[in-house]
Amino acid sequence: MRAYKFLCKKYALENLQNKRLKQSRISELNDPFELVPYDLTNQIARKTFLKTRDDMDQKKGFLSFSAEWSNPVIWAHYSDNHRGLCLGFEIPELKGDPENDETDHITYQKELLPCPDFDTMSGTEYTSFVRKVLFTKFAHWEYEHEIRVWSSLEDNQSAINFVNFSESLKLVEVILGARCTLMKAEVENALGPLADGVQISKVRAAYDKFEMVKDEEWT
Repeated sequence: MRAYKFLCKKYALENLQNKRLKQSRISELNDPFELVPYDLTNQIARKTFLKTRDDMDQKKGFLSFSAEWSNPVIWAHYSDNHRGLCLGFEIPELKGDPENDETDHITYQKELLPCPDFDTMSGTEYTSFVRKVLFTKFAHWEYEHEIRVWSSLEDNQSAINFVNFSESLKLVEVILGARCTLMKAEVENALGPLADGVQISKVRAAYDKFEMVKDEEWT
């Protein structure tokens, strides 16, 4: 399935040149409710959740994508006010295996979920609970249409971890923001040997709706 990564120009070019994406760490995220979408009024539950989140931060990271590229707000927030780029990747389709699939679309909730009773939880209920922890965010983030891909950290002692481009993270498209000043040749140079297999385009504001659309006149 297609997944889009929004970046400022500097980091987008670095990623293209190095053929990799930076992996997000839980402790560095901009949302304090990451991995705790539950009502944690109970002190024991709160300590357990927060410790589990801290432990996971030492083992796992994720790549965050959007399912679409046309929303002007996400260009503004994550692509340097439309001056950056959006990288389009083909990633594996969801397997439909909740116990093992580490990729999914984020579900958005208006309210915190009720904390479950762990003592009476069945195996199936526990699997559902874990996936809600990994793939639930507050409803005001819904404009992102986020796809999240979890994976193990290569080095949990390193400040920065990367995931290399591969068949399961295949770059197929580079979209320049409406205010991006890069020329097509500069993008092709950054892509190197990948250039022949990657579509390069630029967006503009639509004339009839609140969306970004491909600029067919750009070359």
